[in-house]
Amino acid sequence: MSFNTIQIRYQTARSLPAPYAYFYTLTARSLANKSLDIKLSITYPDRDSIDDDELIAEGYTRDDDFMWSGQLPKAWLQTVTELVNKTKLDLFSEEELDEDDDYWEISVEPDNGSLRRGRPKNADSWQYLMQELIQASYEAIERERPFELTYLDLTNRQSETEIRLIASFVERTVKIVTSQNRRESTKTLPWTTLQHVMAEVYNHDYEPDEAETKRPRRDGQWLNLGDEEWYDVGEFTSLTKMLRTL
Repeated sequence: MSFNTIQIRYQTARSLPAPYAYFYTLTARSLANKSLDIKLSITYPDRDSIDDDELIAEGYTRDDDFMWSGQLPKAWLQTVTELVNKTKLDLFSEEELDEDDDYWEISVEPDNGSLRRGRPKNADSWQYLMQELIQASYEAIERERPFELTYLDLTNRQSETEIRLIASFVERTVKIVTSQNRRESTKTLPWTTLQHVMAEVYNHDYEPDEAETKRPRRDGQWLNLGDEEWYDVGEFTSLTKMLRTL
């Protein structure tokens, strides 16, 4: 079933304090050209009483509130439509929520039929998709770049291998560029691959003080996550195995 418009209102639990608390409203409308029209606003409340130094230490600023409107391509319309069709909504009262409950309300206006409104039973799926959509909006205005990593295997000087992964949240595409013995090949992978890759990549602790700040030349297996640091990941066998099989 397709939809005309969907609106999502979300707020973190009342027990979560500033600067971590936030709420957002998303309105998405399907267009005739199969793209998805988006209006998104994110607000981080109650930060006035927090010192700037504390905000910076937590990785935040006073200007993190965000608004964006624009269009996302066909892949996004397909993804949102699929999740809408899997979603069952329960009626609820805000007064019934506990201090530790996030607030969710989804309203769906289908092509045919009456307006549906309620709390989604599959809230985790919506939470993950919204994280991707917010990342796509940051990428769309070039506030952030597409996700990129580079794996460099210098354990065999006769067969040096470089694997680059570039993932665009706007396009929902994952591209792999492999270079070995000066031969380069490119392929695309399913978008679902990225979740597995990121889960493995961020399952490990990297030590910035021990990182190389230039492209390594000494033997080893190295990982770069889009900045200047190259981490020696030779001891992370599950990670290096996963990267080699991309």
